[in-house]
Order: sequence, then structure tokens, then C-alpha cells
Amino acid sequence: MAIDVYGCDAERRESADALRDFAVEVCDDVLKMMRYCDSIIELFGLNDPKTAGYSLVQLIETSAVIGHFSGHRNSAHLDVFSCAPYDPDAVETFWREFFGGTHSTATFTTRQ
Repeated sequence: MAIDVYGCDAERRESADALRDFAVEVCDDVLKMMRYCDSIIELFGLNDPKTAGYSLVQLIETSAVIGHFSGHRNSAHLDVFSCAPYDPDAVETFWREFFGGTHSTATFTTRQ
């Protein structure tokens, strides 16, 4: 699943602590999947404002949750990879509400 959220709350999008909270909540409460180790959260691209932002990787026992956050676009982008089933609508709603987004788009692919 790939989700793009626009019009985000900058304070949440630019807070490593908020991103850590997000990783725990989306995995434990929405996906209901076991987190494997702590999330990795790094700030990248500081030499170019168009690419600057945090990236998040949270390994889960069934694969990974990956997020990228853009200050330039005021957006948050999430990829959920999992071989276990989950509710994509619940993930999109949680993602948009957590980051205070004004609108979002999502693509869900089922692999055989």
C-alpha cells in the first residue's frame, strides 16, 4: 500500500518523537502487527530544501512500514509492505488524521 497525505501539520511531520509514536500506534493499533526492533528515524537532504525531511523505517514481523516526510511539499508518504492482511481504509484514515492532512491518495496492491 502506498499513501500520500498533503496539507500536513508541520509540527508532527517534523518531530522525530511524533514519528516514533506514529510507528508504534500504526503497527500496534491499526495494523495489529508485531514491531521488530525500534523504528529507524533519520533526517535527510538538509543541503536542498526540496528534498529535506525525515525518513522512517519500522520493521514488522511480516515486512515493513516506511515513511518519508517532505517539508517542501508539506506531505507525508507511507508504504506498508506485509504478507498479512490488514484494513487499508483504516490505515489511510489513521495516517491522514495523525498528520492532520487535508487530503490523501492511496494505492493498494494485492500480491499473489
